Amino acid sequence: MKQTKDLESLPIGKLLIKFTIPAMTGTVITSLYNIVDRIFLGRYVGELGIAATTIAMPLMMIVMAIGMLIGFGTNSQISIRLGEKRQDEAEKLLGQGMFLFVSSSIVFTITSLIFIKPLLLLFGATEQVLPYAETYTAIVMLGTITHQISFGANSFIRGEGNPKVAMATMLIGGILNVILDYIFIAIFGWGMAGAAWATVIGYSVSAAWVLYYYLGGQSILKLHLQHFRIHKDLFKSVMIMGSPSFIMNIISSVQMSLFNNQLARFGGDSAISIMGVIMSFNYIWLMPIIGMSQGLQPVVGYNYGARRFDRVKKALFMVITTATVMSVAFFIGIELYPEMVFKLFVSDSTSNVVTMGGPAIRRMLALLPIVGFLIITGNYFQFTGRPKISLALTIIRQIAFLIPALMILPEYLGLNGVWYSMPTADGGALIVTGFFMMRELKKLARQIGSGTSINDSPGNVSKD
Repeated sequence: MKQTKDLESLPIGKLLIKFTIPAMTGTVITSLYNIVDRIFLGRYVGELGIAATTIAMPLMMIVMAIGMLIGFGTNSQISIRLGEKRQDEAEKLLGQGMFLFVSSSIVFTITSLIFIKPLLLLFGATEQVLPYAETYTAIVMLGTITHQISFGANSFIRGEGNPKVAMATMLIGGILNVILDYIFIAIFGWGMAGAAWATVIGYSVSAAWVLYYYLGGQSILKLHLQHFRIHKDLFKSVMIMGSPSFIMNIISSVQMSLFNNQLARFGGDSAISIMGVIMSFNYIWLMPIIGMSQGLQPVVGYNYGARRFDRVKKALFMVITTATVMSVAFFIGIELYPEMVFKLFVSDSTSNVVTMGGPAIRRMLALLPIVGFLIITGNYFQFTGRPKISLALTIIRQIAFLIPALMILPEYLGLNGVWYSMPTADGGALIVTGFFMMRELKKLARQIGSGTSINDSPGNVSKD
């Protein structure tokens, strides 16, 4: 089949363009869900509207964590199985992934709605923000199942070598969300509920597109009813492969909750709103890099499974270089025009969000140029069947560096300590990640020379 043949034979540069451009486009469009919500809410509801979406983020990160656990874990295994020419197992993985999306979403939706108020208080909601956050979050949680299918199952389409369809999935939902945000918030005046319903409808239409792709006969892998269950022989490997992304997002949820509470303590609701705007800007520059990482996954996974380590190394170098150049470009833009980011979200240029936001974003993103390297290298180990290393890098960056910095620095520097905690963690992570990457490059060089695998079997995820 042409898609899988291209993964093994097409020149790496063309192959990366084929996979990364659609993936980058899709992730950028996906980021519009949160960015556009905050722009309309900031202009039509006010700072509290932005703060409310920021308070909701820890819960939404948990949803994302579950989606990545199932989606990335399954997709990594699908790519490797296709590289090994084992399509029957790849189709079992597809059916199991869909089953896990549906079952986990039902459980999570019910649980989150029952405990929504105490959860939002735990995540840093103040008395003023809580009503806004509760309205927004309750509606968004109703769309958990469609979010998981549109986001998580969409990665399966990339894994089987069809990135354009994957991109279309994200485009459909993202563009619809923008249109509905304008209608529901600016015209109908629905406020927080309007932003939430626009998001849910966008996810639902994207999910319908994914299901149509697999049920309409267009896909390489076929979705069979008998595979719609847990396969014991495949389940463990999926959980292991997806665990780094899952744990990373769970840790991010804890961090976001800690950020919110520290911001409320040292800066109040305005500081939480500023954090919401910075997060939105992060989506603008971070999502293309995540898209590159997603586009890299089938290229690296397939060629690793096919023992083409020269192609693996070349693809890795190209994506790291591109991600670094992009990170530097966005860093320069922030240094030159920091206030412009906040003026996009708040109409009053004299508000606290604008005047305090410029210095805050410069401090928080002081080491932005290295973040692209950290993301790509961390995901690389997961893509090649060694999730323990990927997980270790995540834990070191997030737990060993960021959380302690977030707890300690504000006690001495106040609100500035909250902003400086991020570059402190990035600097520490660079040292550790650089060590692992240098060791990996030496291993790759040896394997290219010998023509053998780094591990005895790419599908064996128990070894690092």
